[in-house]
Amino acid sequence: MKKTVAPTMLAMALAAGMSSSVMANDWYLGGGAGLANFEDIQDHLPAVKDETGAINAFGGYNFNQYFGTELGYTLFNGGATRTHNISLSAIGRLPLTEKLSVFGEAGAWGWRSVRAINHEGVSPMAGLGITYQVTDLVDVQARYRRIEDVGDMADNGYESDVNNVMVEFVLHPNRRKAEAPVVAPVAPQPQPEVTYETRTVTADGSVYFAFDSSALSADSRATLDEVASFAAQNPNYQIELAGYADRLGKAEYNRKLSERRALAAKDYLVKRGVAAENIQTAWYGSELAQGVSAEERQRDRRVDAKGQASIQVEIVE
Repeated sequence: MKKTVAPTMLAMALAAGMSSSVMANDWYLGGGAGLANFEDIQDHLPAVKDETGAINAFGGYNFNQYFGTELGYTLFNGGATRTHNISLSAIGRLPLTEKLSVFGEAGAWGWRSVRAINHEGVSPMAGLGITYQVTDLVDVQARYRRIEDVGDMADNGYESDVNNVMVEFVLHPNRRKAEAPVVAPVAPQPQPEVTYETRTVTADGSVYFAFDSSALSADSRATLDEVASFAAQNPNYQIELAGYADRLGKAEYNRKLSERRALAAKDYLVKRGVAAENIQTAWYGSELAQGVSAEERQRDRRVDAKGQASIQVEIVE
């Protein structure tokens, strides 16, 4: 007659081990009616019916939505199989939807068989069930339980495993969902005060020329391209171009040569989109030349370009 209860126990362990959302003080009371089937009883007592009516009452407590405990009383109301039963069990529950859940049960079943000679005992019990939440107060559920070795062969004339099916109503007087924590409103933060400050930005560069030449080299054009880019990025700009020559040759010739160099740089910048009215030119010939060696004289053959612009800078206080 022994049957294993391991599958139900495993289901309970899995349900109980899951992380839980604690419900608020969920205790409950319930009761129901159904049938009890005494297996193999007619092998020993052919005249005794193997099925009888059953009623029960119980109370329990859910520690969380997955695990609880329950204490109950069940009466198997057959004549020859009239039995009073007290059960204590652990309940593992698995929610399927917001309203529907299944549960597994395992525990101890204390019974008192009322026959010619009364007999008492404790048996293992396991069960399965399904619950539907009708309202916050009321659940309706169906439950199956299996109890092993009820009765005593010597005193009662039978020893049977019992299958018990019940339909039950359950009241949860204090059930409510766990309330979400109240989030305090965030006070508006004062907006930072924004002011603006005018600042000057500059860009400097020099372009160099060959001896006695005002032709722009590739390197010279690359430098002037950077000056044109500065002008494009800063609308409020001014460009200054100053031409120079080395000390070789006559002063008047060198002055004219430095002028051609400054104007060559200006013409290139105008072609690159720089406004002519924003370009100032000057030329100094060899007046400021300092080079003595060939390398030093090369540095005297140049145009210095200087860009300057005013910009508004945001200051956050």
